[in-house]
Amino acid sequence: MLPIALQPRGNEKNIKSNHPILHDSIIQIGEIYRWQNAYAKTTSTITWKPLSKKSIRKLNTPEDTLYTLKGYLWFVHLIKFDCDLHIEIGDKDSAAKRIIVEVPYGNTAVQNKITHYLDSLGLPLLGCTERDFNKAHFKHGIPVLVKGYGFYDAYHKENKSHGDQHTSKYLWELHPVTDIEFLVE
Repeated sequence: MLPIALQPRGNEKNIKSNHPILHDSIIQIGEIYRWQNAYAKTTSTITWKPLSKKSIRKLNTPEDTLYTLKGYLWFVHLIKFDCDLHIEIGDKDSAAKRIIVEVPYGNTAVQNKITHYLDSLGLPLLGCTERDFNKAHFKHGIPVLVKGYGFYDAYHKENKSHGDQHTSKYLWELHPVTDIEFLVE
């Protein structure tokens, strides 16, 4: 695993705040989609380079706020270079666009919660050496509430290489995810 300080925006995506700004309501996927345009000017100066002053979290953007997102979990992938769980969250429609939420390696309680829940349903978690995304997409989304910080993933380019066909357009995520709750419909 690549040390956090050497990961793209590593320190920023692994923040721990004792006094976060809490968003006052549950958000939906569409709100995160809107961040792309709403904060385009502010995020244009963010670099992914580790330890750069231009990579620090931006105040007065979603990066300084803790959100609760309601959506459907469709896919979970353990990423090799940072050992984070990359999760696709979307709407109920399996073909709809999604966003990425990430549970950092250091949050073993939430990583274990997800792993045990998927195991109990017999659902796959794509391992860090596997590349066949199709075999890990769920037939039905799992309703969830995800709590995490807004995060602009400057390492990726818009419309390219940020997850699969469901997530490639959006650079905004929730990262780090601090908790997840599995819902019953």
